[in-house]
Amino acid sequence: MFQAAIITASDKGAQGQREDVSGQVIREILEANGYEIVHQVILPDDRTLLADEMRAICDKGKADLILTT
Repeated sequence: MFQAAIITASDKGAQGQREDVSGQVIREILEANGYEIVHQVILPDDRTLLADEMRAICDKGKADLILTT
């Protein structure tokens, strides 16, 4: 089974002011195709934070695939 991580970039979502609909849709599509979601997070739309999160996922060998929205 492949493992995947989903990162949603949204200032309002990270502050709890907006529901993460796109991240949930990605999750449903991946799970329907046999992926195990091992990490899902909403972060502010900040290039440094997003890059750091992706690096951390890669460094830990946590996922075979990282998708962002």
